[in-house]
Amino acid sequence: MDVLPYYLLVCLPVFIALSPINPVEAASELDVHRLAQFELAGNTHGSKQAALTMDARGPTATHVLRKTIVAKMCDLSVPGFRELVSNGAGGLLLLIPAGLGSITDQCREAILQLEEELLASELDIPVYFAEETEELLDLYSTLASEGEGSEAASSALAALVQSISNSGYQLVVSAATPQPVKDQGVVSMAGTLPGAGGEDQPPTIVIVAHYDSAGAAPSLATGADSNGSGVSILLEMARLFSSLYSSSRSHPAYSLVFLLSGGGKINYAGTKRWLEEHLDMDTTSDLLANVDFVLCLDSLGKPAPLKLHVSKPPKEGSAGDIFLNNLNAVTKTLYGAPAVEMVHKKINLADDSLAWEHERFSIRRLPAFTLSTLASSQTPERATILDTVDSVPRAALEKNTRMIAEALACSLYPKLAEGGCTGQLFAGSLAPSADSLAGWLDLATSAPRHSSLLVGKNSDLVKSLTAALSRYTHDVVKVTSTPDRREPEYVLYDTPSATLNIYRVKPAVFDLFLSAAIGCYLGLIYLLLNNSTVIVLFLTGLVKEKEVEMNGHAKSNGVKNGHKPHSY
Repeated sequence: MDVLPYYLLVCLPVFIALSPINPVEAASELDVHRLAQFELAGNTHGSKQAALTMDARGPTATHVLRKTIVAKMCDLSVPGFRELVSNGAGGLLLLIPAGLGSITDQCREAILQLEEELLASELDIPVYFAEETEELLDLYSTLASEGEGSEAASSALAALVQSISNSGYQLVVSAATPQPVKDQGVVSMAGTLPGAGGEDQPPTIVIVAHYDSAGAAPSLATGADSNGSGVSILLEMARLFSSLYSSSRSHPAYSLVFLLSGGGKINYAGTKRWLEEHLDMDTTSDLLANVDFVLCLDSLGKPAPLKLHVSKPPKEGSAGDIFLNNLNAVTKTLYGAPAVEMVHKKINLADDSLAWEHERFSIRRLPAFTLSTLASSQTPERATILDTVDSVPRAALEKNTRMIAEALACSLYPKLAEGGCTGQLFAGSLAPSADSLAGWLDLATSAPRHSSLLVGKNSDLVKSLTAALSRYTHDVVKVTSTPDRREPEYVLYDTPSATLNIYRVKPAVFDLFLSAAIGCYLGLIYLLLNNSTVIVLFLTGLVKEKEVEMNGHAKSNGVKNGHKPHSY
C-alpha cells in the first residue's frame, strides 16, 4: 500500500509538465497556392516539393537553416531570395499584397522580377503564396520584430531567458510529393466561316489566340491580358463576322478559321499538334491548302500602340502586307494613332521555347504574324499573377477590337479599301460591343487558366469556350495534343494549392530546458528513495533531539517557579 504514493510522487509532476497547457495555441488554417512546377524541353522549372513542417522566421533572420521564411513579395528582392536559398532556407511563404490593381509601381516591379526568378529556377524547397490577411500580417510583424530572438539580447543569460520564455510559430502543410498530372492532353478547338467560293478552294485567313495563362502560382494565374484579351477579341470577331457571313449579299469569298489553341505557355504545344493534324495526318483536309495569312492575337488589352511581330516581313503586295497597310490606315483614320510598328525577330530553334505563336506557322511555311501591345516576348508581364481582369481597361480592349476587325474587313472586301481603309463598316449597331467584350473577358478569367489546370477533356473552361465558338462558327473540331511518353516536350504537375496550418509553439530550447528540469527532478527523487533509511534515521534523530531539548527546558522552568521534584 506504500508503493502508490511513491509512483504518484514521481509521475504526477512529469504529467503536469508535459500536459498541453498552452504549449501549442489553437491552430489556424488558410488556403495557400504552391509555386508552379513543370518541365519544358527537358528542363525543370519551379518547386519540386509540397510538404512543409518547419518553424517560421522573418525575412531579416540571420539563421534560416531549415526554417520557413515569411516575406512580403513587395519587399523581397531577387538577390535576397537567392541569399535565403543559398543559406539553407527550408521553405518560403510569400505574402501577396491585397488590391493588386492599386499597388505602387515599385511593388509591381519587385513582384514581376521575383516571379520571373521563381519560374526560371529549379527549387528543392516548397514555396507557397498567400494573400495578405490581418492574421498573416500580424504573423509577419511578430516575426519581423522578434528577429532571431537572441540577437537583441544584452547578455547570454538574457538571450537564454528570452529564448525560453518566447513562443514561436510553426507552419505545416501536409501534402504528398507532387506527381505528373495523369492526363497531359492539351485541347485546341477551331471553327470555320466558309467563304462563298465555287468549286475552287477559297483563300483562307486564320485567326488564332491561345487561351491558357501563366504565373508563379497556377491557381492564381487568370491571365486577363495574356491572353484573355486575345480570346475575347477572337470571340467578338467571330460574332461580328458571323452576321456578315450569314447574308448572301455580304458573304465574302474568303474563309475565316478561328483557332483557340491550348498550351500556348508550354511552347505552343496545342498549335503544333493542330498543324500536324491538318498538314501531316489528315491528308483529306484542305483547311490550310490556300492560306493568305495567319493572324495571332496576344496581349491586346492595354492602351499601348500595336506591334506586329514577324519572323519574316511580308512581301510587298502580299495579303499580309495589304492587311498591315489597312491596319495602319484604320488606326490613323479612326484614332489618329501612329503606324503599327513591325518587330522583326528570326526564329531561333536552339531556344527551349518559341517567342510568339506565329512562329509555329512560320516553321511550316505559312505566312503568319502576331499582333500585340507588347514589344518583346520576354517581358514578365506575360506570366504573372498581377495580370488580373482589373488591369485590362475595357475601352482599350474595345478600341483594339475595332481596329483589327476593320482592317480584316478591308482585306475580305477589297472595295472597302479603295482610296484607303477608312474603317466605317463596324460602326453603329455593327460596332464591337463593350458589354459583349466584357462578357468574353469574364468568361476567360472566370477561373485560373494555367496549363496544368486545363489539361484533359473534361475541363469546364474548354467546354465553355467550345460552346461559345460553336455559336458563331461551323464545324468546330477539337484536337488534343499529348506529349510523347519517352521524350515528352512538357510535363505538368499537380498540387497547385494546399492548406496551411499555423501553430504557436514553444521553441526547441524550451523543450531542452524542460527535459533537463524533469531529469534533475527524477534524479533527486531517485536519490531520496535509495537513501530513504538514512534520511528517516537522520530526521528521527533530529526529532528526538528536539524533544529532549524541549523536556530539559521544561524541567528547568519548573525549578525556577518554586516547585520541587517529587520522589516516588
